[in-house]
Formats: sequence, structure tokens, C-alpha cells
Amino acid sequence: MTTKTLLITGSSKGLGKSLALLFARNGFNIVLHGRDERELEKTKEEILRHKVGCDVVLGDIRADETMDKLTEIAKLRNVDVLINNAGIYLNAPLLDVSPEDLKRVIDVNLVAPMLLTQRIFPILQRKQSGMIVNINSLAGKNPTDRESAYCASKHGLRGFTKSIQFEANKDHVNVIEVYLGTMNTSMVEGRRDSEKCIQTEEAAECIFSLCKEYPSLRIGEIEVSRRRY
Repeated sequence: MTTKTLLITGSSKGLGKSLALLFARNGFNIVLHGRDERELEKTKEEILRHKVGCDVVLGDIRADETMDKLTEIAKLRNVDVLINNAGIYLNAPLLDVSPEDLKRVIDVNLVAPMLLTQRIFPILQRKQSGMIVNINSLAGKNPTDRESAYCASKHGLRGFTKSIQFEANKDHVNVIEVYLGTMNTSMVEGRRDSEKCIQTEEAAECIFSLCKEYPSLRIGEIEVSRRRY
């Protein structure tokens, strides 16, 4: 069986790390990306124990240099699955959101996935196979208080994903959007109900199950909510 390759952004911790480790356990070579060099190297060490290949791209997802490195390694490894996972959260009233913060949220959560998808798609198109998974949030469907910038970025990601599904389907590339509820990551530190939030390992298992190439069906999106409130 030919070994496949996963490229996943924002994979030094949280859901990204859980996904990278799960795909590695199932025989995928992994291309990691993130900004925390120490955590990325620790994740790489864990991945290599599964006797698969692992490359690391360190850098801000907004930087052209990072995009160039990701594109280069994706071509070299003939990537099969792209997971746009990197993202940032912002909770603040509209009048407290600076122009710099607004641009940062939009650039990381929306512009970066668009640009990386545009660069990786030709690889999958040539093979007439493969998968793109965009990690969204339930906030991409249901606006919430004090999250105007975050919700805007996630609604934009929803529109982008829905649109490219038409193009990708013609080339036998599946595009899936995952709408996640609150997860038990560093983003919820200090919350009294953090133990009720989605565990990253469980979410990773759910997402991995979507990435099988079924001969007669296509999964367009899935919602993953907390079991307890």
C-alpha cells in the first residue's frame, strides 16, 4: 500500500497535534506546521515512533516565507490530505477591537487557508484524488456575542469552502468543512466548564473517520458539538 502524506497547519498543540498523531498512527507521513519550535519537535519525535516520515515547517502562517516552505514541501512529498487547522480566537466588543487585531484574525482564519488551498489544490488536481479539510467553528454558522471579528472570519471560511467544493468535485478532490463546538484547549483556560468541552483526541478520531475515500458518497460538512452543557 502506498503511504499517503498529510499536511496540517497549526499542529504544535491542541487539535492539530492530536490529528497529526492519529494520522501517523494510521501510516501517514506528516508535514507539521506551527510557531512553537519546541512543541513541534516534541510532536515530531512522537510521530517518528510510528515509523513514518515527518517534516516540520516553522513560521507564521501569514508570512509569504512560510507559505513558500509549505508549498515546496507539499510538492516534494506529493501531499494527499490538507487540513487547514491553524486559527486564532478573539473575544472582545466591537469598539475594543483594534484594526491590527481585526486584520490578524481575518488573515489567520480566512486568508491563510484560502491562499494555502490555492497553492496545494493543483497537486491534488493532477492526481485526481485527495482531500482538503477546513476546520471551522460553530461560530461560522451561529454568531455569538463579543465575537464579531472571529465570527466574520469563520463565516468567510464557510463561504470559501462551499464555493470550492463545486470545483474540487469535478477533479475528484473531496472538500470537507468541520464545524466544531468549544474544545478543551488553551483557548478555554480559566473556564469553569472546561471539563465539559470537546476533547481534542475525540474530535481527531471523528475527523479522521471522514477522510476515507468512499466510492459512492461525499461528505460536505459535519457539526461536532459538546455532549454536555
